[in-house]
Amino acid sequence: MRKIILILTLIISSATYSQDLPTEPSNGFAFPLGTKFTIKMHPTDSTNFDYSIIEFEPFQEIVDTYENDSLFKDSDEKNGTIEFYFCLGTSGETEKEKNMKVLLLMKNRTENSFEYNSDIQTEENGEFKTTSNVGTYSGAKGTEMWPYMIHQIALNEFRITK
Repeated sequence: MRKIILILTLIISSATYSQDLPTEPSNGFAFPLGTKFTIKMHPTDSTNFDYSIIEFEPFQEIVDTYENDSLFKDSDEKNGTIEFYFCLGTSGETEKEKNMKVLLLMKNRTENSFEYNSDIQTEENGEFKTTSNVGTYSGAKGTEMWPYMIHQIALNEFRITK
């Protein structure tokens, strides 16, 4: 079942990049490393949400792993969106290459805190593997970090945190 969901996610995400924004709400999409994207949450029932992509653009900057608040819009208004950066980051002035990490930075501008599933592709054109995540909290900025290469990340099955 999980493989079917991932295949559908890949097909949908491929179609997404060639479509106009916003996309139709869906259960999930996959995003390549080096992108900035904003999603709009759409409830499917009292707990579960689909989302549409309302902004998507390349983002090739290497950011500071811990000092990156300036990436996000100043507004703290709750507008039903979550803004993401899926990029490379490093910290410190020395040995930057050794400190390089893959980051998923997010700012939740919704009234809800969410749990979701995330799957990563660690080999180019390889299979997606499930990975853990910390979720995203209403009004908060969050960071996910990996010390190895990730080519794509799929985010799906958003639901309100219990």
